[in-house]
Amino acid sequence: MPKPESTSSRAAAADFLRVLSIALVAWYHFWQQSWLNPNFSVFGFEIDLYPIIRVGYMFVYNMILISGFVLMLSRLSGRYKSARAFYKARAVRILPSYLFCLIVFLFVSSMKGGTYDWFGGREHMRQDILAHLTFTHNLFPQTYTNTGLNAALWTVAVEVQFYAVFPLLGRLFEKRPFKTYLGMVLVSTLCKLYVHCCEMNSLMFINRLGTMLDVFANGMLAAVIYTRLKAKRRLGLPSLLLTLASGAGAYFFLRDLSYVSGEEAQRIAQMWGASAFSIFGFVFLLCGSLTFRFVKTLFSNPVTRFLAGISYNFYIWHQPISVWLKKLHIPDYAEEYPNVAGNVEWQKSYMLLCVVCALIAAFRVTYLVEKPCARLLNKPFKELFSRKKEKKDAA
Repeated sequence: MPKPESTSSRAAAADFLRVLSIALVAWYHFWQQSWLNPNFSVFGFEIDLYPIIRVGYMFVYNMILISGFVLMLSRLSGRYKSARAFYKARAVRILPSYLFCLIVFLFVSSMKGGTYDWFGGREHMRQDILAHLTFTHNLFPQTYTNTGLNAALWTVAVEVQFYAVFPLLGRLFEKRPFKTYLGMVLVSTLCKLYVHCCEMNSLMFINRLGTMLDVFANGMLAAVIYTRLKAKRRLGLPSLLLTLASGAGAYFFLRDLSYVSGEEAQRIAQMWGASAFSIFGFVFLLCGSLTFRFVKTLFSNPVTRFLAGISYNFYIWHQPISVWLKKLHIPDYAEEYPNVAGNVEWQKSYMLLCVVCALIAAFRVTYLVEKPCARLLNKPFKELFSRKKEKKDAA
C-alpha cells in the first residue's frame, strides 16, 4: 500500500495559492454575469482590482501548476510509486464529484422540456456524454465550446489526460528532473508554435494538455526543489521577500495582459502567457513554503485547509450556479439586463448570493457525495490489493 503523505512533505503555500486562485477564477465568472466594478476603498485608499479580475481566467494555470507540484511532491515523499496505486487514488478523488455533476446536468436538462433539445439533438447528446465519460470533451468543438454539460469541466479533462502520462513523467522526473523538465517545456513550446504559426483555431487549442505541459512541468520542478531545500536553514527572510515579489510581479503581469484587445489576440496572449504567469506561482509556491513559520501558518491553517478541501467542488459548481441564479431572477430584478443597467444593489446581492450558494454546494457535495463515495470505493480497492499481495506472497 502507498505510504501516507507525511506532514513534513506538505507545502504550506499550496493551500493558500489553491484557495486564492479558485476564488479569483470564480470572481471572474461572477463578474462576467454581474459586471460589478471590482473597486473598493480601504482606510481611504482606493483599490482597483479590475486588471486582475478582467483576466481572472489566468489563475486556472495556478491550479494546473499546483496539480503538478502536489502530485510530484506526493511521489517524492513515498506515494504513487506504482501506476496502479496512482490511478486508484486519482479515480477515488476525481470520479464521485465529476459523475455526480454529469448526472445533475442530465436531470436539469430533462426538466427543461426535453434532454435532446437541451443538447441540440440526440446525436449531439450521445457525443457529449461519451466525450465527458472518456475525458476527451476538450478535444471536440461540439463537446467543448457547445457542450450541454458543465463548461467548467474542461479542466478536469486536461487533468485526467495528464494523469494518464504522470506515472512515466514522474519516474523520469525523479531520475532526471532537469532533462525531463526541458523536454516537457520543449513539447509545450512546439505545440504553441504549431497553433500560432499555422493559424489554428486558438479557441480549440489553448486549453489542451500539450500547450499546458510546461505549466505542469513548472509545478513538478518546484516540488523537486522544495524537497531538496525544505531541510535548509536561514531561508526565512529571502523566501519571504521573493514571495512578496512574486505577488507584485503577478499583479503587473496581469495588468499588462488586461490591456490586450481582440478575442484572438487575447487568446494567443493567454496561451503564451500561461507559462510566464506560472513562474510567479512557482516562486510563490516554493518560497512561501520555505519562509518563516508564522507566514506558513497564515498560508496553511484549519481555515485554508478546509477551503482547499472543498475547492474542487467549488470550482465545478460556481459557474453553473451563477448562471442559474441569474436566469431564475434570484435576486429579483426588473430590468431585462440588470448588469448593463448598472443596478448596483442587485449586483452586490447577486455576487454575495453566488459566493454563498457555491460554498454551500461545495460543502454538501464534498461531504455528502465525494467523501462517502471515496470510502466506498476505497474498500474494494483495498480488498483487491490485499488479495493480489496474498497471491504474490504465496507464489
